[in-house]
Amino acid sequence: MSALVAQAGSLALNLVSGVGVVLANKLVFTTARFSFPTALTACHYATNFLLLLCLDVVRPSAESRRGGGAEPLDRQLMFLTAVWAFHNALSNLSLSRNSVGLYQVSKILVTPLIVALEYAVYRRLPHARLALPLLGACLGVALATVSDVSFEVRGALTAAASACASALLKVLQQDVLQRRDWSSLELMRRTWGPQTLLLVLSVPLLDARADRLPQYEPTAERVGILLLSCAAAFALNVSALYAIKLTSAIAIVLLSQGKTAVTLLGGYLFFDGQPNVRQLGGATIAVLSLGTYSYLSATLGGVAGAAPSSQRGEDPPTEAESAREQQQPLKGGDA
Repeated sequence: MSALVAQAGSLALNLVSGVGVVLANKLVFTTARFSFPTALTACHYATNFLLLLCLDVVRPSAESRRGGGAEPLDRQLMFLTAVWAFHNALSNLSLSRNSVGLYQVSKILVTPLIVALEYAVYRRLPHARLALPLLGACLGVALATVSDVSFEVRGALTAAASACASALLKVLQQDVLQRRDWSSLELMRRTWGPQTLLLVLSVPLLDARADRLPQYEPTAERVGILLLSCAAAFALNVSALYAIKLTSAIAIVLLSQGKTAVTLLGGYLFFDGQPNVRQLGGATIAVLSLGTYSYLSATLGGVAGAAPSSQRGEDPPTEAESAREQQQPLKGGDA
């Protein structure tokens, strides 16, 4: 029961913080007039990384308690860091090159891509009874959000690359968090320094008006809005990684896609939103499918943790690695 409560809590926090990021970023682009999306992402990562360093002073990590710095990034973490930064850049580039409809289609494709990737690498498939809710969730989100799909070769290739990078990123995050038993804060602390550097270097390439960034005039109100956006982004990233560790990559992607459907239904039920019949029906199908998927996952174990290394085709740990793990405390749980 406690595990189910933790899963539900992490997903709920991710849902709330996701909506908070959308609202905060809207304030950034309108009220604060900060029209530099890649630079905003770099600000998120830079401020969040500084916050992680401050938290490490208050509650030192295992490496800090041993009196040494963080261990060098191994090949898997280096690859994860590169994919993470590449994914952020591709997502912004895809949104700028495509219509909203095609951008939403690329986001929906992430779910089947994750299923295919997990099967190709781990020979792992969701429980058979989860197939229909998965299909219903993707179909419902498509009906509720996809419209005005315009096709352009360069934009379509960018959208496809963004979807592949997103699927690969979620699978890598799940593998690292579950196999190494790391907290979300630990993974962020290990990888966000290099990611921040890569994002800063990509600002001139991806922000169309990056040359105007030095002329931006910060005020107390604008800085406050930017910090609010950074705080919401921190909560979103921590909760997303925590939810991936407790549930699965598919679950967190479905939740992300379902936010739009929930927002659409909420606007219709409680405010003056006027969705058409297709959008309303799609949102209803998506929400019902997500609820069914969550219930069946909890009862069937459809979002169980990563398979043991022997089932994933990985080499067993060496004696030195086993001895080191026995000497170190587990790193599970967020600060």
